[in-house]
Amino acid sequence: MDNNMIMVVSASDFTLVVNVPDIPLHRTWKKRGAKFPIDRKALIQAYYDPSVEALFKEGMLTTNDVEFLKEVGLMEEDGTANVVILTEALLARLIKTMPVAEVKMALSKLSHSQLEELADYAVEHYTELQMDRIDLLSKATGKNIMKAIEHYRKAQEV
Repeated sequence: MDNNMIMVVSASDFTLVVNVPDIPLHRTWKKRGAKFPIDRKALIQAYYDPSVEALFKEGMLTTNDVEFLKEVGLMEEDGTANVVILTEALLARLIKTMPVAEVKMALSKLSHSQLEELADYAVEHYTELQMDRIDLLSKATGKNIMKAIEHYRKAQEV
């Protein structure tokens, strides 16, 4: 891939769409890990569209292009990332093995969309969910996770 292209990756299980007709730029990511190369100039221009900016700031889209991340303020000059990216491994660790103090700290750094995604993941993987996580997730999302698990189990039985 040449230097004029940036590989943009979905970090979400949701379908993500970037549609900026003025550039023109239209891409759809249908699953976590889906990748599309996008022209550097077009992506920088598109980033200033509020919806595209939100997808990056909320950690739903990401790239390994350090120069781009620094240019748009998603990474400090020292290489410190300003956005948490939810990987499958991090989701599993949050609901299973991460110490509670770390979970609390991690939850405070997640965007609303990421909290919703974590809650969905927790409900779908309820057999692996540590009980002390249910209260933390309920408070962080404002949802009754226990009730969501009950509904999910009933739906699975049908």
